[in-house]
Amino acid sequence: MDPNLFHLDWERLFEVMGAIVVLAFFLERGLAIIFENKLFLAKAGAMSVREPIAFVVAAFVCWYWDFDAISTILPKEKTSLWGTVITGAVVAGGSKASVKLFRDILGFKSNAWAEYQEKKTKEKAPEDTPAKAESAPSGGAK
Repeated sequence: MDPNLFHLDWERLFEVMGAIVVLAFFLERGLAIIFENKLFLAKAGAMSVREPIAFVVAAFVCWYWDFDAISTILPKEKTSLWGTVITGAVVAGGSKASVKLFRDILGFKSNAWAEYQEKKTKEKAPEDTPAKAESAPSGGAK
């Protein structure tokens, strides 16, 4: 293929990027039912299982709907498994970005997630006990 014939279709690229953002949003909100559940937070809260689950679900969704962003941006006659899996990984990564946007920046949190974070913060923070307060030096001169 002559490299001078290659060009990106910017309209198609922006449509694909829009589809990835929307799909990542749907994925994040759909998986929030599982990930923000009190039982899930209690059992798997400290483990890093959310990313692999999001990746598998996103890859399956992209495979089911034949969504291969790479083959769409770089035109190919049909979608490929590798392109679909890579698109699933990008969608799963985008869902992590939307989680950060909604939780950390905009402050949208479920009650279960807020309780989990509060419990985690309390476990990390050292508690001041009366014994520690009594043994502390007063700071005055003798």
